[in-house]
Amino acid sequence: MLAGAGAWLFWPENLPTQWPDKAAFCANAATFEVSEQDHITGAERLAAARAMASSSPEALRDEMRVLVDDLVPESEPHSHVSADEFQDVTVKVGEFVERACGVNLPSIRT
Repeated sequence: MLAGAGAWLFWPENLPTQWPDKAAFCANAATFEVSEQDHITGAERLAAARAMASSSPEALRDEMRVLVDDLVPESEPHSHVSADEFQDVTVKVGEFVERACGVNLPSIRT
């Protein structure tokens, strides 16, 4: 359940704290660490996001697809969501990454 300002009151029941590909997911999530922002290219962001989508918990797969679609070049097939939906997805995934992986992401407060 989400509370005001994007802070979780408790861990959502449908998002696990452990899953088989957690190590791979968290290793790729580290690409987006605040301290790495000046050092990664668009291609590296896309590769890391795709790898995260492949290793994410099943309950987060739809949200990961939204984030990957935002990073793909316009020439590749992708879907669009509203700005509000994209913001909600970004916060949900960002808070999950910070809590599950201990990665400090830009613009996410947990």
